[in-house]
Amino acid sequence: MSMDAVGFVHFRDMIEASPAAIIMAGADGFVRYANMETERMFGYARAELIGRPVELLVPARLRRRHAQLRRFYCADPSRRMMGARPTMTIRARRRDGSEFPVEIGLAPAQTAAGLVVTATVLDMSERRAVERELCASVAELERANEQLAQFAYVASLDLHQPLAEIVDCSERLEAAMAAGDCAGVVQASSRMRHCALGARVLVEDLLIYARTIYGDQRLEILELGEEVRRSLEEIAPSIPWGETRLHIDLPEATFIADRAQFERLIQNIVANAVKYRKPGSAAEVTIAGAVDEAAMLTLEIADRGVGFDPEFAQRIFEPFSRPAGVEYAGAGIELAICKSIADRHGWRISVESEPERGAAFRFSIPTLFAIPTPPGD
Repeated sequence: MSMDAVGFVHFRDMIEASPAAIIMAGADGFVRYANMETERMFGYARAELIGRPVELLVPARLRRRHAQLRRFYCADPSRRMMGARPTMTIRARRRDGSEFPVEIGLAPAQTAAGLVVTATVLDMSERRAVERELCASVAELERANEQLAQFAYVASLDLHQPLAEIVDCSERLEAAMAAGDCAGVVQASSRMRHCALGARVLVEDLLIYARTIYGDQRLEILELGEEVRRSLEEIAPSIPWGETRLHIDLPEATFIADRAQFERLIQNIVANAVKYRKPGSAAEVTIAGAVDEAAMLTLEIADRGVGFDPEFAQRIFEPFSRPAGVEYAGAGIELAICKSIADRHGWRISVESEPERGAAFRFSIPTLFAIPTPPGD
C-alpha cells in the first residue's frame, strides 16, 4: 500500500472517530459522505443520507430558506462558522422529527468533480441548557440583590424610629434620675424596654426575610394536608382560637418544597388574617385547594377581615408595606417573606381584596401526585 493510501486510511479513520458530525455535500446540495457521528446525531443510516438533499436534516419550515442560502453560499464559498453567536440559534432535525440547536463549520474545497462543502456539526443542546441555567442563576441573583437593596433602604428607615425613641427615652431617664423623679424613671425605662423589644422583633424579621432570599433550601417531598396541619399546630399558641374560625378543605397532593419555609408561608398568612380581622368579630379563615388536569395545585387562604383597596395589591408584598388607614401592630414584613418564599420555589403568588370584604391569597404549586378536583367542586 502506498504512503498516499496509508494516509487516506488514517484520515478516514480520524473522520470516523470525530465527536462531531461531518457531512460532505456538492454544490447541488446532495450528500456525498457522512461519518459515524452523523448517524448517531441525526438517527439516519448513511445509506439513507447519501445522494439525498442536505435539507433532509433541516426543519421542514426552514428548508426552502436553507436551499436559497446554500445557493448563495456556493456562489461565493468561504470558511465560516454558523450559529456560534449567542444571539443566533441554528436548529437541525433528527430522523424522528425532533429538533436541536447546532453550530456548523463550513469548509469549501474545489475538486475535480466540482465544489464540495464539508460541514462540521456540533450538537449544542447541553451547552444551551447550561447557558439557560446560568442566565436563570444570574437573573435570580440580580433579583435577590435588588430585593435586598430595597429591603436595606426601607429597613434602615423603620429601624431609625425605635432607635431614636430609645435615645430620647435615655435622655428622659437621665433627667428623671437627676431630679429624683421615680415615676418618670419607671415610665422612661418602660418605654425604652418597649422600643428595644420592638427593634429586636424587627431585626429577627429582617433576618428571616434575608434567609428566604439567600439562605439554603432543604427540599423535600411534602404532603399538603399534613404540612398545613403541622403549620397550624406550631402557630396555635399565638393565635386567639376562641376568636378564630378556621375551615380547611384540601385535596390529596404531594409537592416539593422546603418544609420550614412552607410552614412559615402558611403561618404568616393565617396570622395576617387573624390580625386584620374586623374589630369585635371573630377571624374567619378558609384554607382550600384545587388541582387541575395539569397537576397544578391552586392553594387559597382567604379571610373575611378588613381587606384593603385593590390598588394596594401591587404593593402588599413589599417589605414594611401597610394598607393606608389601617393601624395594626407589626413590622409589615410578613407578606414580603411569603413572596420571597414563593419566588424561591418558582410558585406564582397573587392576592385579591376589597375593603371590608377580606382578602384571598393564592399560590400555584406544581404537584408530584394529586387527585384532580372534579369540576364544580
